[in-house]
Amino acid sequence: MKITATEEYGLRLLLQLAGRRGETVSLGELAEAEGMPAPVAAKVLLRLRRAGLVAAARGRNGGYVLAAAPEGISVARALRALGTPLFHSTFCRPKGRSSREACLRLANCSLRPVWSHLDTLLETVFSQLTLAHLLAGEDTTRSSLAALRLPGMITAAPGGARERHLQ
Repeated sequence: MKITATEEYGLRLLLQLAGRRGETVSLGELAEAEGMPAPVAAKVLLRLRRAGLVAAARGRNGGYVLAAAPEGISVARALRALGTPLFHSTFCRPKGRSSREACLRLANCSLRPVWSHLDTLLETVFSQLTLAHLLAGEDTTRSSLAALRLPGMITAAPGGARERHLQ
């Protein structure tokens, strides 16, 4: 998995808006707060607006505002709005129509379950993590991540027994 600059900028702009608690913020203020050129911020905000994550107002007091409460916007939703799908990757699918482009191991590949499990874990983490978690700060975000129940993970259960979490 690779997070693009657009995805990073988008998450940071969403956090700026989430921290303003419904206040309309100008493009210039957002770009300056994140140290990015205004045209770059404008392109990212356009994607976020089209996805329904931010609302834009024109005019003298115009700007951008988060379209929903930070608790209602998952990191997964934001990342999908900003780039190509992170989950259910195409690494184990035929690459094109030509047999020369297809993976030689489509019939039997011991790596496929590893990639599939990682996709599931990433989807689970990003779907449960919201802007509100990120807005709470690094320590709280770390605690929120530690509290997630992830499929296929083995953790210590009450009483010292080991428990396997499956979905």
